[in-house]
Amino acid sequence: MKTKLLYLIFGLFVAFNTNAQDSLSNKRTIIREIPVYRDVDVMATYRGGYEVILKQIETATKNCRRGSFKGKDAVIVIDVLITDKGKIAKIEFVKSPTDLCNDAIKSTIENATQWIPGRINNKPVNSYLQLTVNLKNTRNSNSNAINRL
Repeated sequence: MKTKLLYLIFGLFVAFNTNAQDSLSNKRTIIREIPVYRDVDVMATYRGGYEVILKQIETATKNCRRGSFKGKDAVIVIDVLITDKGKIAKIEFVKSPTDLCNDAIKSTIENATQWIPGRINNKPVNSYLQLTVNLKNTRNSNSNAINRL
């Protein structure tokens, strides 16, 4: 009799605890859709100009080029989603003939914290910025040529 009562109490405790955890997890999940723009009045920028972020990418890609991308130059096109708070939300490689330097480029962009968000009607908005990185595979020098479209 005591054993049956103990099993009943344990079963009720487990059922109550499971329902309590489910209700807590449902309250914590809030999904909010925020518009993202490609066409804005003022494009997102990097403090100090694009040359600063592109110079950081160039520094990060010097060592990753030791592998080979068959002696050719590589053009990498990257879509960067910048939030209205100036944070990086998403990085997508649109065109990347080689993934040799992708990790270094992605980590450099993620670690960059000086973004100024794009604006529509003088209000900051979430917007995409497209960067083009030209990696030159030269045998005599360690320099990368990096440009922005």
